[in-house]
Amino acid sequence: MLRIAILFVVGAIFSTALAEIVRPCSFRNYRCIADNLRANSRCNRNVKGFLPPKYEVPEFRFETAYFNSSYVDRNLIVKNHHKCFVSEFFLNPETNTAVLTIDCPNLELESDRVLIQHRSKREDSFFFYRFHAVYPLIRITVNLRGHMDLCRAHVYTEVCQLPHFNIKPQDKRTQNFLSRDLTPLMIFEREQFYYAGDRLAKVFIDYFICDYGCNRRILPHYNESITNEI
Repeated sequence: MLRIAILFVVGAIFSTALAEIVRPCSFRNYRCIADNLRANSRCNRNVKGFLPPKYEVPEFRFETAYFNSSYVDRNLIVKNHHKCFVSEFFLNPETNTAVLTIDCPNLELESDRVLIQHRSKREDSFFFYRFHAVYPLIRITVNLRGHMDLCRAHVYTEVCQLPHFNIKPQDKRTQNFLSRDLTPLMIFEREQFYYAGDRLAKVFIDYFICDYGCNRRILPHYNESITNEI
C-alpha cells in the first residue's frame, strides 16, 4: 500500500478529474519528494545535492536497432546536467505508483564517437567522428511502482526538440559514409535517449533527491568519474 509522507505543502494540488492522484509537494521541494519516496522504498535521503556543471564519463554505449548500429561514446563530456529540475511529481494510491518527471534544458553532450554498423553474414564496419550537440529540452519521466525501486524502474525520455549539433569525421571513410539526410534524425535521437535518459534520470535522482545507489549498479565507474570536474 502506498504511503504518503506527512509533508503536504499548503495548497497541495488535487486533481478533480482524477481524485486518486495526489501531489503532496512543491516541485522545488526535493526534501518533500525524497520523504515520499523514502516512505515507500529503501533510498537514502542523504544526497550530495549537487552535480558539477561539466563532468566526463569514460565510456557510454547505446544501441540503435532501427539503424542496425551500436555506438560507443568515449570520454563523453556532459554539461548542464545540474540544471535539470523536477517538473512533475504525483502519487496514485490506487495503483501504488509515483510518477516523477525531470526537465533538462540545454543539455550538452560531446564525445569521440565510434559507430559500429552490423549486417547479416558480414563483418562489422567501424566509423569514427567527433560529436557535439546541445538539446534545447530533454524531458524524462520515471514510473515508480510497488516498492519503488528506481534501479528497476522504466524511464521514458522525450526529445522535445532536435539538437543543434556538429559532427567532425575523423577520416575520409567515415566522411563518405555519414549521411547528410537528416530525415530520420528524430528516430536516432529517440533510440539514443532510450539509453541516455535512463542514466541521466538515475544520476539526477541519486544526487539531488534520494540515493538508490543505481549508478553503482549500472555504471561502476560513474560515481568516481562524475565528481571529476573538467
